[in-house]
Amino acid sequence: MHWESKKFSRKGFLNRIGFAGLFVVSWACSGAQKAIYLFFSDYELKILEAWCLAVLPDEKNMPDHNKAEVIRRLDEEFYFVSEEIREEFHMAIIGLDYLPFFYGSFSRFHKLTLENRISFLEKTKDTESDLVRAIIGNLKLVTFLAYYGHESTWKQIGYDGPFGNPPEKWSESRIHYKKSVNVS
Repeated sequence: MHWESKKFSRKGFLNRIGFAGLFVVSWACSGAQKAIYLFFSDYELKILEAWCLAVLPDEKNMPDHNKAEVIRRLDEEFYFVSEEIREEFHMAIIGLDYLPFFYGSFSRFHKLTLENRISFLEKTKDTESDLVRAIIGNLKLVTFLAYYGHESTWKQIGYDGPFGNPPEKWSESRIHYKKSVNVS
């Protein structure tokens, strides 16, 4: 029996075309896979990217925030904390994005140029607002903890690593996170 002699019903033909279309779309999309984050939204990722560029060292011998996996580590940590802390951190990130409006800028934080972001942060240093200090101070704290806690920064800051250099032992939550986002 030749393939030409086999007849398809209209429904069978449309099913085959549909499956072929799904196959082509999934094949085309598989090459450009987007990183998966469990805690941060795409909008928050833009804000954090701009934040990291403004506050972390930009010296030649220091790793950038991508190499130090700052945003990935923050995503992992905040994915497992209590709902109250998660909500407060979401609000702090969104609050940071709109703070420049209160300092004479008509743009959100993540849309400012790097120079304007740094200038804005300089303006906030002497603020009397507890809210502004809490947003910026807490974001700096967790960002610096994630950055300087990464092994790529240790040599540059003169830290030899943990005493005796024991191998890192991952917690169950870190293993779960890694499997959930397929991070190697």
